[in-house]
Amino acid sequence: MNTVLVVDDDESFLLNLIEGFKSYQDQFSIMTASNGEEAVTILDQHEIHLVLTDLKMPVMDGFALVAHLSANHAAIPVIVMTAFGTPEMEDSLKEIGAFQYIEKPIDFNVLVSKILKGLESRSKGLISGVSLSSFVQLLELDKKTCTITAHAEKRQGNLYFKNGELMDANAGDLTGIDAAFEIFSWENVGILLTNSCPISEQKIHESLGFILLEGSRRQDERESPDSAPATMASLDAPLGSIDLAGLELGLDDFLAEEAPPLPANPPTPSPHTPTAAPPSAHASNPILTQFISMLEAMPEISHSILVSKEGNILHSTKTGTEQVTNFITYLSVVSQQLQMAMGTGDSQYTLLSLENGQKILALCGKEVIVALEIGSSVIPGPIAAGLRPVLSRISLQ
Repeated sequence: MNTVLVVDDDESFLLNLIEGFKSYQDQFSIMTASNGEEAVTILDQHEIHLVLTDLKMPVMDGFALVAHLSANHAAIPVIVMTAFGTPEMEDSLKEIGAFQYIEKPIDFNVLVSKILKGLESRSKGLISGVSLSSFVQLLELDKKTCTITAHAEKRQGNLYFKNGELMDANAGDLTGIDAAFEIFSWENVGILLTNSCPISEQKIHESLGFILLEGSRRQDERESPDSAPATMASLDAPLGSIDLAGLELGLDDFLAEEAPPLPANPPTPSPHTPTAAPPSAHASNPILTQFISMLEAMPEISHSILVSKEGNILHSTKTGTEQVTNFITYLSVVSQQLQMAMGTGDSQYTLLSLENGQKILALCGKEVIVALEIGSSVIPGPIAAGLRPVLSRISLQ
């Protein structure tokens, strides 16, 4: 029989859940704890198959409990109950994807569905606990102040957060952002959380999303030591100087110097014109949703669009003018053809300069193409290098 541990300091809420779960007593039994400390004791003494926990609790809160689970019970699925106040925070938390999430007040039917799904996934070995990357994104959303001690095999490092911002890091001889890159490249990380931050001066100013991507890239390099590092051939020139004659991309009129401005409404779809996908196109794709969440967390990126190689728009930010949106869409669809025609291969990126000083950075994955609008002073190489490992793993099947 599966056992679910419910952790919440609201006694009436626990009693109501126990009463409701009686209808499912043939599928799982329930144990309860009023805080994380009690939950740890139960975890040490009983076999628990899933944990449902609140975040705001006395003695030991849900963050510390989730950290304990990651370090000591990595195979136990976790469902986090939250009452975050803004839709933006709720949407961001949903896209973290490494653990289940449910809003308070609880929809009981949705909760039961998540519990049954979590128990089934665990029995099939599909859930491996809470990852470090998902955990720190949760800290960022909750604007938490704390110190994380991460350990993997014989390595150990610290990440210092104040009001949800990564202030500093250290790992061995490394400090600052280099230490953060190193820690986020480790596999099978255990987490110890202390509810204080001794750092007063911020040493790390890059976005958390960018740091996570760079850590992922370094992890990929470690997993494939024989593969040559990606080279970055940049096409950095004003649009008017790019000669696309003979490439037969179907965009001659669009890119010509005398071409009329783009219409307010996109033209009728053709082989070179993406068609919009429904908003839920990526809802069931955890790698794609995590990739989008990281893009939106990077302040260096003012506009982004993801397009499938069939020409369907998978995601587009709401910022930027419609003309820029249309242009990025066109560029995304043809960027791979540009790279092939120029002989640069799929390990390169395409970089175009706009008249307003902004730049368009285009990257191609196996099934998805991404185009990003970045500032004139932003260095594209690190962004491209950080994005590529995650982009290459996105599958739409």
